Amino acid sequence: MTVQASGEARYLIPVDGSGVVPAPANSVGPGAYTLLANTTYHFPLAGSDAPYQSVHLTGYTAAALVTSATIKDCDHSRQDVTDYDATAGHWPSETPPDAYVAVDGTGWSVASAGVAAAAGTGVGGALWHIVPTGAGRTRLTVVVGATGGVFRGSGAGKR
Repeated sequence: MTVQASGEARYLIPVDGSGVVPAPANSVGPGAYTLLANTTYHFPLAGSDAPYQSVHLTGYTAAALVTSATIKDCDHSRQDVTDYDATAGHWPSETPPDAYVAVDGTGWSVASAGVAAAAGTGVGGALWHIVPTGAGRTRLTVVVGATGGVFRGSGAGKR
């Protein structure tokens, strides 16, 4: 469920708020999953294993809505806080004012500092460059709006 720290991209496995992995979208290819409407998904990353990271989210369904996609950090252990925990204070958002998120495709935009969104008007995606935070664990949290779709998440990290 984490990226490799060598700089090689890895597909990320999303989990919903109950820890359930969504259905693979095999017709799109490896690493693609069908994310359901009105559901929040978490894509766990490497955290302190790779202080320099990037994460890439691509949407393959033109009508899919992403209310927000945000990088979040946690220093608590997995035994105490799961990758999909939603308790306030366990996974604070990384939204620095100088955050850089590259977006591509119709309807994809940077909604606010470090937060991307998709308006459901076309396929596309976003790529976050995560500056060293020192966090023990990092995840991309994706809130899917009223229309779900097929998405692929991948990440890379460097020491």
